Amino acid sequence: MWFLVPKTDDMNIIGTKWVFKNKMHEDGNIVRNKARLVCKRYNQEEGIDFDETYAPVARLEVMRLLLAYACMCNFKLHQMDVKSTFLNGFLNEEVYVSQPHGFEDHLYPNHVFKLKNTLYGLKQAPRQWYERLSNFLLSKGYARGVVDKTLFNRKHESDVILVQVYIDDIIFGSNNNTLCEEFVAAM
Repeated sequence: MWFLVPKTDDMNIIGTKWVFKNKMHEDGNIVRNKARLVCKRYNQEEGIDFDETYAPVARLEVMRLLLAYACMCNFKLHQMDVKSTFLNGFLNEEVYVSQPHGFEDHLYPNHVFKLKNTLYGLKQAPRQWYERLSNFLLSKGYARGVVDKTLFNRKHESDVILVQVYIDDIIFGSNNNTLCEEFVAAM
């Protein structure tokens, strides 16, 4: 995900911070504590730390059509929340972040981390996640929608599976449960 490199004057170093959150049960009891390292995105400079940030988002009309088609064809839809979504994109740019507070390397205190993958808070993280996911789906024989680039489908004889991507949520359904099982196993 990252590796330490010596800091130079020509690097744009993006700061990091820890974000802590308590996950609560519906009765108000704390279930677990979460810590997430995020980038201070306001330090990013366009053309240096990122080029494009736009990630396609599912259109409401397409979501409605997916639901209508699923009802008409008796599909059973499933929803999947992808954990650690924005840690899974591959970076095209060289991005450097400061060592996280409390986790500085005492042997190399003046070094910074060069990122290989995206990190929460990076402006290009949603786009890079979408690119990685769509490349994966296309490599597995899915076709990307013409009107909405977040809708994918795969056909095999009379069987169809539809996959709708909405940021870090995936909705999928098929007229064949085996295709859904294969999709979950592949993810």
